[in-house]
Amino acid sequence: MIDCILMAGGVPQEEDLLYEDTQGQPKALLDVAGKPMVQWVLDALDDAPSVGDIVVVGLADTGMVASPKVAHYLPDQGSMLKNILGGIDWVLERNPQAQQVLISSSDIPLLTGAMVERLLAQAADPAVDVYHTIVSREKMEQRFPGSRRSYVHFSDGDFAAGDIHVVAPHIGHKHRELWDDLLDSRKNALRQAARLGPVFFVKLMSRRLSLAELERLVRDKFGINARALPVDDPEMGMDADKPFQLEICRRALTQ
Repeated sequence: MIDCILMAGGVPQEEDLLYEDTQGQPKALLDVAGKPMVQWVLDALDDAPSVGDIVVVGLADTGMVASPKVAHYLPDQGSMLKNILGGIDWVLERNPQAQQVLISSSDIPLLTGAMVERLLAQAADPAVDVYHTIVSREKMEQRFPGSRRSYVHFSDGDFAAGDIHVVAPHIGHKHRELWDDLLDSRKNALRQAARLGPVFFVKLMSRRLSLAELERLVRDKFGINARALPVDDPEMGMDADKPFQLEICRRALTQ
């Protein structure tokens, strides 16, 4: 069994594209085909036998969502990194021997329990510090044409980042400065590339960098055993960041 940190913080402000839909309410509670968006993710986690307890981070227990696996609601800690670390601390307090934790965003309502189980079967090696899910352009655009995801270009192909990952809890505080920098630039692949050094940056820009080379660079530079994990379920990367993406999710679930 693996415990899950469900990231459900965030209230879109007036300058945000989703403000018209949220009107000052948490993004996680947006209605998607008759349910709060976060409830679809909770339902998927409930349907995954390998998932144990869930800590919901950044969302109060409003009574609007329910799951037999939710063991705790953790208030927003002030930033994405602090929310993740707060969730990790909660998991380790209950189980100091935990080798892995599942971290999921709350804005991937097309996730299912079967998809979660497939991911966990692929990410079962506790010697890997980070399993970072990625989705190929081909799979994403075949399943969700017009979704306009952001892709990073590798020699292996073009990939979009997923929104659900498997992480070793011990690397959280150990590499805090790195995570803070990467999360702050999570929408800017070029800034992240610069963080890894000029060789990485040049090879990525010229599309000569492979996923295996990326993993080796991260291991050599930071001592982190990371795995870029291509997944067959583009739903793991179909987050509702913009109004038209929210409508794609609503249509898919209504159908």
